[in-house]
Amino acid sequence: MFKENPSFTDRLKEALKPTPMKRRIEFTIQKLRLQSSRLDKTLSQLETRDHTLHEKCVKALETRDTSTATLYANECVQLRKLARTALSSQICLEQALLRLETIEHFGDMVQGMSQVKGIIGLVRSELEGRLPELSTGLGDVEDSLAGLTLEVGEAVDIEGASVVASDESARILKEADMMAEQKMKERFPEIPQMARDAGRVR
Repeated sequence: MFKENPSFTDRLKEALKPTPMKRRIEFTIQKLRLQSSRLDKTLSQLETRDHTLHEKCVKALETRDTSTATLYANECVQLRKLARTALSSQICLEQALLRLETIEHFGDMVQGMSQVKGIIGLVRSELEGRLPELSTGLGDVEDSLAGLTLEVGEAVDIEGASVVASDESARILKEADMMAEQKMKERFPEIPQMARDAGRVR
């Protein structure tokens, strides 16, 4: 069952003859990579748009048109908030992918799955309302992981894994946010001070 939106027949086949766990994990990794790739594309588009606006802001300042420069600067600020969220989410998805790829032993699988599911859940809620298409795609990945986590949990029966995962997921999100802030400084040029000051006055 390796489709984005499986038909009734596909779901019936899956119920009668379930796909082996290893292949289902591999499929979940593929779906997660797809969402990460979409996020990367969105980030590139935001970066390109930001550079265009930044250049317009600088040119407006050169002609001493501070009101127009302020408009462009404010647009850059809003766009960068979205870019930072996207960047932080991408870093989290990379962490989730790493964890899924390193799940080798069945005994480690319960906590590993719970942690990955926790990370995806936090990222999805971060993107919800800002990048809804990506949030929906991650919802699909989260559903796949929920099914896998439930099955693995029933087989191994380890309690408390989800509590640990919640703390771990929050820690990963915090670290990703700090890394995103650093990467933002590297990828996005500083907004001219004059335009920022004019924006504060208004």
